[in-house]
Amino acid sequence: MKKLYTLALAALFSLGLSVAPAMAQDAKPLNVAVVDIQALLKDSNGAKSIESQLETIRKNFQSEVEKEEKKLRETEKSILDQKDKLSQEDFKAKATDFQKQVADSQKKVQERKGKLDKALASAVGKLRTEIVKIVAEIGDAKKLDLVLARTDVVIVSKDMDITAQVMEKLNASLPSVQVTVE
Repeated sequence: MKKLYTLALAALFSLGLSVAPAMAQDAKPLNVAVVDIQALLKDSNGAKSIESQLETIRKNFQSEVEKEEKKLRETEKSILDQKDKLSQEDFKAKATDFQKQVADSQKKVQERKGKLDKALASAVGKLRTEIVKIVAEIGDAKKLDLVLARTDVVIVSKDMDITAQVMEKLNASLPSVQVTVE
């Protein structure tokens, strides 16, 4: 019985080995490409338009914040100058009101930063969506089985890199991306 069991196990094992080479012979080679998404998100015309708009928005935002800070410093100085002329209750009321103004200003700045971050994420999302669409189009045209991000590959042949083709199509289809801060 033990001999029969060993013989059956050996037959199954050899059958499995003979099937593996046959399966390997039938497998077709993968057609693979690589795309540098980081370069596309940094160097494409759409990405540059996002960066340019963000720089303008940030400068305007910084200017508004500086004006608000100046106004608050002037208010604080005015309150401190009046300290000796006001009753303790009036001074305390003005100081409390000033603290509320500072808190409101800080809250407004945080809300504005959040809106700016959301606008940036939306614009970059549009760019990413277009990149994926273009990569899929090129993949279909070249009958690619797999496209990998350049960050996931250590060594790659230059003829496998489709970044330049994607960049060309991306610049043509999405030359700029509107950054909309709500």
